[in-house]
Parts: sequence; C-alpha cells; structure tokens
Amino acid sequence: MKQSIQVSILGQQFNLRSDASPEQVHRVARFVEDQISQVTASGRAIDSLQAAMLALLNVSAAHLEGEPSSTSFEAESQRLNQLVEKIEAALK
Repeated sequence: MKQSIQVSILGQQFNLRSDASPEQVHRVARFVEDQISQVTASGRAIDSLQAAMLALLNVSAAHLEGEPSSTSFEAESQRLNQLVEKIEAALK
C-alpha cells in the first residue's frame, strides 16, 4: 500500500508516494542529495537544476556500466542523444 512520505532535497520539500518503507525512501533522498552535493562541490554546476542533471547523468552512467550490454551501440547512442536533448531543453 502506497504511503505519503515527505523528504527534503536541496532545501525543498517533496511529498512522495511509495510502497517502500519510509526508511528506504529517506535513504534514497539522502543518496540523491549526496550525489547533487558532490557535483556542486566540484564546481561543475551553475545552479541546482544543472547540479541535479549532472548528478542524474553520473548515477545513470554508473548504473548502465553495471548492466550487461543487450542493445546495440547505435541504440544506446540514440538513447543518449535523446537524453542530452531533453537535458538541453530543460536547461533553456
């Protein structure tokens, strides 16, 4: 059964609905905030949206590196190009 859980990321409050335990949801929120903090500490991001996008890219890359490659290089390249386009559109 989904429950509403409030978390804070970068000083903003989010009400999330999840089947996961509150502890798990808070753990995920802390992980997200830690990833964004690492990006901001590196000086690579100008604002919080850029920091969030760069953190998402870092986490995605780490996740994809751990997966067995079942798709062709062209398909992965197309997916990455679409992701870059979405990020660029969000930053405008």
